[in-house]
Amino acid sequence: MEKGVVFVVDDDPSVCRSISAMVQVMGLHAETFDSAERFLEAVPLQRHGCLITDVRMLGMSGMQLLERMSDRGWTLPTIVVTAYADVRIAVHALRAGAATLLEKPYRDQELWDGIIETMAASEKSVKNKATRYAVRYRLSLLTNEELRVLQEMVRGTPNKLIAKAIDIAPRTVDLRRQAVLKKMEVASSIQLVRLLGEAGIAIEDLLRDTDRGNQPISLQRPSEALV
Repeated sequence: MEKGVVFVVDDDPSVCRSISAMVQVMGLHAETFDSAERFLEAVPLQRHGCLITDVRMLGMSGMQLLERMSDRGWTLPTIVVTAYADVRIAVHALRAGAATLLEKPYRDQELWDGIIETMAASEKSVKNKATRYAVRYRLSLLTNEELRVLQEMVRGTPNKLIAKAIDIAPRTVDLRRQAVLKKMEVASSIQLVRLLGEAGIAIEDLLRDTDRGNQPISLQRPSEALV
């Protein structure tokens, strides 16, 4: 997985140089841009890390940048800095998706603390996305019949009652249960429930697709979908 980057977007070259130098001293990589437009043109959505941007810049403002990123579905944790902080700007920044608002002049420690928090949030987001893709890919390997058994497994239904509920032999239930555990790469129903919860998977939604006779999930392998 690609290491996170601190992206700095500011039309003041001295600010870009200062933040970049601090970030690199702390052992992180920084990329600087003198406008929001250049940032959007140069950085693909798959990149992750954190963004530091000023509110007021020539051309597109920091707020407009956040809104443009939101329109693209890019949830990059962002630190917004401004010399003109007030309640209206703070509310606008938070609604636009900013994680932190810093008022100039700020202390280096304040900025560094903000970077650490946003980088941690970015790393968590990437890990969660990787988990979701991995789990959904494993689910795509299950047949509709196995998905029906999986639904009962996560409900804690015993094999005999599963057999009665979906009108199959208990031995068939046992075979499908083993297939589910193997394909989902877990050792027990408890681990299965935990894994689905971590991935935010709603089994009821999957089963609605199978009831309509559709293939429940069709996704790329995790390695193809993530950076």
